[in-house]
Amino acid sequence: MARPTEWWILHLDKDPLPQDPDNLRLWSVLYHDFADQIDLVRGGTVGLMGDPAITGWLGKSGQAFFDALTPYPSMLSAATAAYREIGDAFAIFSGRIRSLQPQFDSLCTQCLGKLQAIMTDGGLPEADAKQLIMNPEQLTGNLMAVASHSSLGSDQFLKASADEIRAHVIDASNLRSGQLGALISQTAAARKACLDAIHDATAMASQVTKQAGGKGINAADFATRFTAFGGAAADLTLVLPGSVGTDFEDGMVLDPAAGPDGVPDWWTSLTDEERSHYWQTNPDVASLLGSVNYYTDGETPPAVSSSWLAQALKDAYIRPGNESQIDGDGQLSTALDSELDSGVQVRGRWHINKAAGLLARLVKGLDDRNSDLTPQDQIVAASMATRLWRSILGNDKTGNVAQMLKDDPSRAIDLENTLKSAMRYPSGRAIMGDPGDYDWTAANGLPRLPPMPPPSLVGDGTVDGGDIEPGGGLPEVPEIDPLA
Repeated sequence: MARPTEWWILHLDKDPLPQDPDNLRLWSVLYHDFADQIDLVRGGTVGLMGDPAITGWLGKSGQAFFDALTPYPSMLSAATAAYREIGDAFAIFSGRIRSLQPQFDSLCTQCLGKLQAIMTDGGLPEADAKQLIMNPEQLTGNLMAVASHSSLGSDQFLKASADEIRAHVIDASNLRSGQLGALISQTAAARKACLDAIHDATAMASQVTKQAGGKGINAADFATRFTAFGGAAADLTLVLPGSVGTDFEDGMVLDPAAGPDGVPDWWTSLTDEERSHYWQTNPDVASLLGSVNYYTDGETPPAVSSSWLAQALKDAYIRPGNESQIDGDGQLSTALDSELDSGVQVRGRWHINKAAGLLARLVKGLDDRNSDLTPQDQIVAASMATRLWRSILGNDKTGNVAQMLKDDPSRAIDLENTLKSAMRYPSGRAIMGDPGDYDWTAANGLPRLPPMPPPSLVGDGTVDGGDIEPGGGLPEVPEIDPLA
């Protein structure tokens, strides 16, 4: 049921509680889930500190590793508590909105009913009825002023309808002065509680960087702390290759040209066993390596050692622009970009399902423990999978691709199932995310991210119709070292 929009009847310039309680509840779940993930990392960090395979192997660097890592469990505990408090705040606020909105709506509807009764009983136009109901303290004078506008005639209006109208105006005034005041007070309290909880979480999160402390001047990053405690940098690259030249949060390789042929040194320096272990225990590396576009930029497939990858890459390249309708490099991803942008098929066919199928093959191969991929092959496969995924997420500007899927339900179902299947692989989740992150119905099987909330978070706590939009300006936990 649609909510009222005529909030002026309650002396409000807009909806006093426009938030969607279901959306707030979703944000609550997301923050709680994130807190749980941080807590799992905290447990893993504690285990890592006591792992003799690392501390014993590294010798003196092992003790430095332990000393440098010591603050991190406390830092992660503070981050966990902060995110949980934000989740709790949104859950509570969601419940208060769910309770208060129907009361505001009912009050608004009742007052609008009184307005309609004034118009009907007095034979008055809406403008005159508004003048009466919104100014009860001037009722007598206003009744005389609008009498001549009544379709009943001035005398009949004053004799027969004035008392009924007076009752309607007083009823509306009593509703506003009684129920409205209580609702405004409850709304202000709910908003203040939510805002206070977020402020508490922000203060808690600010402790994270302070807890780093220790040796090394204000050393919050792990590499600096490790060196300050006497650790050898060469040992650190063996244990934590991701901490050198990378940023896991942004998924970017900061120094992609450090090694031969654009492959990062820290990746190629690992043994096959170390690289396999790292890939299996930290699948986010797929997203990290996927940002290296060195091999997948161009009009022809890159040279790879793996035979299955070479076969897969044949499907990733169609023809360059001078031989086909595709401007540019002629890649499958470029064809899909063109179709989503123009709504016109490339070479007489749609390529969305082919792109999804190839993406699924690539992430499956990346996570195959028996695969023959070299370090360079892994980067090529991750890079191509990332390129295809970004194209699949492109804006269907004309809606023609979604319409094609709507007209062919079996194709839409196949597309959705293929992509969700790919997300079940660790590398698939690292590159694509989780199926629950996307709306699969809005575009008939095309994954679409839900709309991002506006950038502002909390108003000033007054009941002026200002909104609380979760997610825009939420307090940020200070950046944590990639080790986490």
